Amino acid sequence: MLGRDGNISIFRVGLIAGAIGILVIVGGVISFFLDRAQHQQPLIVDVYPGAEEVGTSIRSSSSNSILYQVPNVPAEEVEAFYQQKMIDYYGANADPAFKDCKRTPYDGNSQAFQDGVAGAVPYQWSCLFDDSGFFITRYTLILIQPGIGENQGTTLVQHQFTWQK
Repeated sequence: MLGRDGNISIFRVGLIAGAIGILVIVGGVISFFLDRAQHQQPLIVDVYPGAEEVGTSIRSSSSNSILYQVPNVPAEEVEAFYQQKMIDYYGANADPAFKDCKRTPYDGNSQAFQDGVAGAVPYQWSCLFDDSGFFITRYTLILIQPGIGENQGTTLVQHQFTWQK
């Protein structure tokens, strides 16, 4: 950094600063493309132990869903499993608006179920695992419903994956 006369060489300092700047820019570009590549695949969330896959649905080239049934386990127990996954994913101190599974309706059964509407479910939980980033989308929505009718005694769990292409 010192010139021939023993003083600081502005030219040499400029070269070093430029080299550091180029390295930072190259590192940023590489980091951006690595992050983008990660978001071009579904966000996988562990499935409830003992759940049986009963169907899949491909909605688009960047969205699909898998339906599971969990026999002989109450929906509340399955929800507790996914609630713990949410806490592990977002962290214990995260805003409850993000880290908590949401029950619809908040309590009791839905009006449509009470009215006997065919196909209506009494209630469901929605658990959103979001890993969206800078101009890129990737999340997994988990829907948990108690089994009714022919599915009485089982809990239905649907993993809906959405990611960026």
